[in-house]
Amino acid sequence: MNHAALSGLLFAAGLAVFAWDQYRLSAARYELAALQRATLRDPLTGLANRAGLADAWTQLAALRPWVVVVDLDGFKPVNDTHGHAAGDLVLTAVASRLRTVHGVAARLGGDEFAALLLDTDPAAASRHLAAAIAAPVRLPSGVAVSVTASIGLAPASPAGLAAALADADAAMYRAKTTRAGVVAFDPLRDDHTTADPRPALRVRDLTPTLGVGR
Repeated sequence: MNHAALSGLLFAAGLAVFAWDQYRLSAARYELAALQRATLRDPLTGLANRAGLADAWTQLAALRPWVVVVDLDGFKPVNDTHGHAAGDLVLTAVASRLRTVHGVAARLGGDEFAALLLDTDPAAASRHLAAAIAAPVRLPSGVAVSVTASIGLAPASPAGLAAALADADAAMYRAKTTRAGVVAFDPLRDDHTTADPRPALRVRDLTPTLGVGR
């Protein structure tokens, strides 16, 4: 083999190694990006999870979104009567309806959801969402089940997402106890800083993660 042919062979081999390295680098970056996306998503519904909601807040806080907390009513009987698979189907159906919001929807855990709303009329958007959630869900058995929602909403808080979520959660609790459906936070009636007979507030568990003021 002459010198020119050997040089050409070595050059081609070098290109092949370089191309393979670039492929491995691209694959690693893709896998890393996919992993990062997965850490921000709820595995059952595909909505943002708590970390994903916090990430969305950092991007949307300047737009002053309204914060919404959604708690399903009647979900436990569905789970108890028809099984966990049926419950999961209801949760995924609710998640699909939540995706219609103008903003970002998230699942906080269990049958608790949240959203950052960018609508000019967040109360109307929340009522529309409540109506959508109440639509029946047909199970594989042919049985139609339905749940309703208690929804609390609050304006963005200068103290950060955790504070706005606590306000929205307090409003949601009033919506649930009064069966009002949708309630906007009222600091005169929804004082969540004092002791009350409520269970431990779920969204306050988010404070270490979501206590980002912006």
